[in-house]
Amino acid sequence: MFAINFLNFGRTIILKTMKPFKSGSAIAAWLLRLTLLWFVYEHYFDSFPAFDLKNFRFYIYAAYILFAVLLLIGGFLQKSTLTVISGLILFVLPVIQLIRDFPAEPLKVVMLYLLPVSIGFYFFTSGNDN
Repeated sequence: MFAINFLNFGRTIILKTMKPFKSGSAIAAWLLRLTLLWFVYEHYFDSFPAFDLKNFRFYIYAAYILFAVLLLIGGFLQKSTLTVISGLILFVLPVIQLIRDFPAEPLKVVMLYLLPVSIGFYFFTSGNDN
C-alpha cells in the first residue's frame, strides 16, 4: 500500500496495489491464438495462390495457415512442444517476409507484421505455460 497526499489539503488517500489477474492468463492465451488464426485467415487465406509451387508466396502463406492451425491445436495438448515450434515459425515467417520483400515505406507495412511476430514470440517463449 502507498499513500498520496491529495492537493496538500491534509487528506491522504490510501491506494492498494493491484495484483495481476492470474486466472485470466489462460483466457488471454486462447484469445491470442484465436486472434492470430483470424488474422491469418483475413490476410493470407483469401490471397492464397492456387498451388503455384514456383511462387515463394505460396510457401509463406501455406506455412502461415499450417502453423496458425497447429498453434491452436497445440493449446489442447498437455506438452507444449507443438506450441513452441509453431510460435517459433510464426515469429520467423514475418521476419523472412520483411527481409525478402523489403517495402519502400516500411512503417506502413511493419504494423501488418507486428501482430504475428509478437504473438509468435509470446508462444515461442512461454509455450502452454499460462
